[in-house]
Amino acid sequence: MRTFYRGIVLLIGLCAMALQGTAAADLTKAQRAEMRRFAANNSLFVLYHEVAHLLVDQLNLPVLGREEDAADNMATWTLLSKHTRDAEQALADAAKGWILSGVAYDSGGTESDYAAAHTLDKQRAYQIVCLMVGSDDKAFQPIANDYALDRDRQDTCYFDYELVKRSFEGLLGTRANKNGSGTKVNVTYHDAGGRLKDAAAAFKSSGVFDQVADELRSRYNVRQTVQFNAKRCGEANAFYDPETVEIIFCYELMQDYMDLYQDDLTSQAEASQTSRQKDKDKPS
Repeated sequence: MRTFYRGIVLLIGLCAMALQGTAAADLTKAQRAEMRRFAANNSLFVLYHEVAHLLVDQLNLPVLGREEDAADNMATWTLLSKHTRDAEQALADAAKGWILSGVAYDSGGTESDYAAAHTLDKQRAYQIVCLMVGSDDKAFQPIANDYALDRDRQDTCYFDYELVKRSFEGLLGTRANKNGSGTKVNVTYHDAGGRLKDAAAAFKSSGVFDQVADELRSRYNVRQTVQFNAKRCGEANAFYDPETVEIIFCYELMQDYMDLYQDDLTSQAEASQTSRQKDKDKPS
């Protein structure tokens, strides 16, 4: 079983308690829409990451280096290959998501983080940004500036992206669905109530689960039937299970992304208020 996310029930509880003072009802209609978009885009990146694990397993793809890093690179490459504003926004949201989760869950705060299968959250964010810049340095100069990516690193990101592009096109191009049979994928949304009701509804209405399932059906020829299950898991997680050939997305993860976004809005508002108060208190 390959696990994508590091969140556990205890961390969800701590995050929820920290957010009690900022209910979703306090957000404007536009902010709620942006929160759902952010959560859906991060979930989309997660799903492409898990599809990468599935393809490595089912198509016997070679992997040099850590599989988790390769899965992130494939998710980024897949979105960049779409050449759409929505895909670019999804990548920008995914990078921000890793920054926010790194702070919320203290990624790198314990020694075991450095021995884990996953790269540190902030490093994952910068890798997404680097591949974006490497694919088109002019188009993605604003995000390079936002992340203060120095000029030398921006230049080498081109080689990083070209290597990833060549590798995946070489591997997956020869295994793409050419005979029309495609992959059989069953998508199931399980019921969720209580605190997860809104997150489950937002995840389903976003369409990202069906979108990725449709791409798997049309682009690749996996012999075994693949199960896509969205459900309550008891933890913020998403993973591919090779024993059942199943990608599971936990509604808790969608909720976690919504909470992270909402917490960031609160932090920004508090920082702005503090700055205004300091300006007000300055002697004239």
